[in-house]
Amino acid sequence: MFEDETVDIACPKCGHPNSILVRDFEANSEARINCHHCGVTVKVEAEEFRQRLASVRKELEEIQVEARRASRSRRPRKDDFQI
Repeated sequence: MFEDETVDIACPKCGHPNSILVRDFEANSEARINCHHCGVTVKVEAEEFRQRLASVRKELEEIQVEARRASRSRRPRKDDFQI
């Protein structure tokens, strides 16, 4: 679902944001990218990112389940209420 999305990682030397694909985090326990601005190699450990991504996916699934339940129930109409 998020595999084609990117995450910006700030270079620890110059602060320049560098993009990395989510699939790179999922495939490896760590990822290495070269800063496009200063050329420093940045090592990014992916375990914490993967845990947070899993929690986001779980929350998204719960939202989708709630949305399906809500769409199945009949929506009230203006004539259903009495004043």
